[in-house]
Amino acid sequence: MSASVQEPRPLFPDRFQEKGDEIVRNMFSERELAMTPEEYAARNAQRWGCFSYHLLDYEDAALGAWVKRLGEIMFSEEELDRCRRQYLAPQELAEVKKSAAEGL
Repeated sequence: MSASVQEPRPLFPDRFQEKGDEIVRNMFSERELAMTPEEYAARNAQRWGCFSYHLLDYEDAALGAWVKRLGEIMFSEEELDRCRRQYLAPQELAEVKKSAAEGL
């Protein structure tokens, strides 16, 4: 007799198959969603320890595009730095870099 080998079950099998619309609308204010992803990232990326909302599917195509672009920026130091230089005044840039270095 041969023993049947079972594949390990994923801890969260449907984690990235759910729709992200409601989740994101509860996480971001209307004011934040009115910003471009570039400006939001410039001002707030240092506050996020991790980001995975860009991996979800969205019924609202515009919201999905906004979140996916934000994810691209959050995972590219070069792009994030470009956005910060574009949107932040020198003093704000210094404060954001200090906050990021301190892990805040």
